[in-house]
Amino acid sequence: MRNILLAMGVGVLVFAALFVPGLLHVGEAMVPAALAVIVAYFLLARRTFKQVEAVFTEAAKSLTSMPPKLDLAVATMEKAYVYAPQQIGVKSQIDAQIGVIYFLQQEFNKATPYLQRSLGFGHWMAGAMLAVVYYKRKDHEQMKKTLEIVTKRAKDQALAWALHGYLLCQIGDRDGAQKVLAEGVKKTKDDERVKEALLAVQNDKKIKMKAFKEQWYQFHLERPPMDYQQIQMGGRVSKAARRGRWS
Repeated sequence: MRNILLAMGVGVLVFAALFVPGLLHVGEAMVPAALAVIVAYFLLARRTFKQVEAVFTEAAKSLTSMPPKLDLAVATMEKAYVYAPQQIGVKSQIDAQIGVIYFLQQEFNKATPYLQRSLGFGHWMAGAMLAVVYYKRKDHEQMKKTLEIVTKRAKDQALAWALHGYLLCQIGDRDGAQKVLAEGVKKTKDDERVKEALLAVQNDKKIKMKAFKEQWYQFHLERPPMDYQQIQMGGRVSKAARRGRWS
């Protein structure tokens, strides 16, 4: 929001500099003033996002260390909240990043408020994870609403459409799944994975999501192959870990 106000201030100054001395008429002065607002906002927003990106880069070091330092990574990302008043969407991006970290660790209760706050402007993947949380909680109405937002935002993403159809099938809404996947085939320009999902629903079969590989397994809806578990977790995965933690 602060960047918008600053950009508008630049526009007012440009307008005044051209109109007050009589160099241009009102209509004429408004054009360069509007251009000044656009350019100023672009530069200010770019500066803010670069500052946020620098914080994320620092946090990534904690995530990629061995072993990963998740608490430190989250604490580092929270430092970026200081930039939230400057630019619309920054807070949602931070919330999305933190929510995804907790979700991937199956800390679903911790992830939920972050994912909820990120739904407005955050990445669609965070919204997809929120829908999965609602599914696990058997809150099917919120799951459906969230999935509708996700597929509208990620129109060309095959995974978003396939997940939408998969979860609808899981709650017994196969008609809804067929309708969603039919639309998904069009939006994704006949993506084979979405077409296969639609064909499975039409033939009253279970949708197979393994074609999405790691992207699918990160939702914790299906147990990955043992060799994948060992690579990702460094060894044996307990039943409790597969179920997720809600505390």
